[in-house]
Amino acid sequence: MKHAFLILAHNEPEVLSLLLELLDDARNDIYLHLDRRAAAMRARFAAWRPARARYFLLPRPLAVCWGDLSQVAAEYRLLEAAAARGPYAYCHLLSGVDLPLRPQRAIHDFFDRHAGAEFVGCWETDGHRRDVRRRVGRYYLFTRHLRDKGTPAHALAAPVRNVALALQKAVRFQRPWDYDFHKGYQWASLTQPCCDYIIKEKKNVMRRFRMTLAPDEIFLPTLVWASPFRRNIYDTADPTRGSQRLVDWERGRPYVWREADFDELMHAPALFARKFSAASPGLLRRLRQALRG
Repeated sequence: MKHAFLILAHNEPEVLSLLLELLDDARNDIYLHLDRRAAAMRARFAAWRPARARYFLLPRPLAVCWGDLSQVAAEYRLLEAAAARGPYAYCHLLSGVDLPLRPQRAIHDFFDRHAGAEFVGCWETDGHRRDVRRRVGRYYLFTRHLRDKGTPAHALAAPVRNVALALQKAVRFQRPWDYDFHKGYQWASLTQPCCDYIIKEKKNVMRRFRMTLAPDEIFLPTLVWASPFRRNIYDTADPTRGSQRLVDWERGRPYVWREADFDELMHAPALFARKFSAASPGLLRRLRQALRG
């Protein structure tokens, strides 16, 4: 069966262009959700025509906000669009600033060898477990405006949200602990049966994760961990190996790869990496040369 690549993007058109180029393979179907506010990018990528892959630009896109449930809603749009045309051997969730670190033949060979495994990264340290409780244990109001600093919406929303949180803390309020919550990467490579299970849980997810903080990093690891697919997770101890995504949280939030990191990327124990930027054109050029074919 083919693979589906499900991409959430809102900026960095040069990186997205390279990502699409490197995924253009007859064994792939590509689904792209472009933020509703990215009109110039939408015009550009509506005209993109792959040479070998099938390509679907999702209609009626959402306005996706950092830390907000709209992230989860957009991921569900992609999962549902792929399910309507599937089944697929794997569905790979990627951001528009991700890039593969191996050519397509190596990526497909890897997933053929590990068919049936689920690739999702989980952070299981005490610090991350405490952070999960902080994010899902109380109600966070107006999360759509978390990054709207300097705007009237943020000026109005932030004080109300802070007062609401202070009151919840004062009375030691905790939302019902109705899942065994886990935190990790929202970017994953999942089998079609696992994706079907996640889609089936959509109503519960959208209800429970409403007014939580950054639910995109929690809902996928939580669902997979609570499901029969948990036993198929490739690596529960190492989130890089577990997800096959290289993301550096030590040098940045996350770190943006530079040309000086090329050798590190080429020898990384992962198939994909983020985050990339057109601010490092030399790195993008070298990756294109190394990964074509």
